[in-house]
Amino acid sequence: MRNGFGFDLRSMEIFVETLERGSQSAAADYLGIKQSSVSQSLANLEEALGVALFDRRSRPLEATSAGRFFHDRAKRLLKEARVTRRELVSGGFGQLHQVRLALVDSLATAVGKPLIEVIRRHTRDHTLTTGLSHMHAHSLLTRHVDVIISDDPLQDYDGLERHSILREPFVLVLPGSWSGPVNNLRWLSRQLDFARYVPHSLIGQTIERYLRLEGLELPPRLHLDNTCALMRLVSHGVGWTITTPLCLFQAGLDTLDLRIEPLPVSSLSRELTLVARRDELGDLPAQLASDARRLLDGEFRQALQARHAWLEASLGRFS
Repeated sequence: MRNGFGFDLRSMEIFVETLERGSQSAAADYLGIKQSSVSQSLANLEEALGVALFDRRSRPLEATSAGRFFHDRAKRLLKEARVTRRELVSGGFGQLHQVRLALVDSLATAVGKPLIEVIRRHTRDHTLTTGLSHMHAHSLLTRHVDVIISDDPLQDYDGLERHSILREPFVLVLPGSWSGPVNNLRWLSRQLDFARYVPHSLIGQTIERYLRLEGLELPPRLHLDNTCALMRLVSHGVGWTITTPLCLFQAGLDTLDLRIEPLPVSSLSRELTLVARRDELGDLPAQLASDARRLLDGEFRQALQARHAWLEASLGRFS
């Protein structure tokens, strides 16, 4: 056996049938081969593995502890091999077995359920997770998920395909009752606390980098780990923040008392990108990206258009 493993599917099949039927002759009869072939295969298998698989003193044959372990693994491998062959013969490989998708929280709120419906048409099973973007990137690179939609496009890594979903500006968000000026963030921070995203989130890091470039060092009083809590804090008049239209939509734009304005200094934006390993999922990544864009053109853009037309007009469009 020269395949580097010490066993192949045929030798595993011979071993399993011998053990389960109690003798080499019974296994040979079942498999339609000579008993000498069974004996030689088992001898070669034990030699290649370097362990005894049978207690040959017992009748019928019994497995050693190593043999019982190998039997359990061999059964699973043989079952998977038979399923694989059956699907290849029947053409059942056209549908993906499983797709694991990770989304930024704000996008999951906007299009998560319809996207799942799209995935169901292409795969037998699926999982959907949300959370911090940098964790999604790590999960994709370590093959724990298959597709991410994130504000981290992983541009430094090869072997990936990328599809742009949405470009959106960051905006200034204040309590709805605020009637003061909004053109000086330093002055504003002396009147109201600046409410931050937690620093280990990608959106939080983006905002902090922007503030540093603008020469603004704001007191670190309020740190929140999710958009909904952050927006409600601002709505209640506790402070002000910087976020994006999609995050506002996630928090429930029509339920919050907020004043939304463009950033008074230089502009800032983020781009959500679908990223997948190249050539592994066929046309599914491109299809998911197309559907995500189409879904965002619906309820999300309509909600912005109804309440803040200038904000909807600022969104980037991709085809």
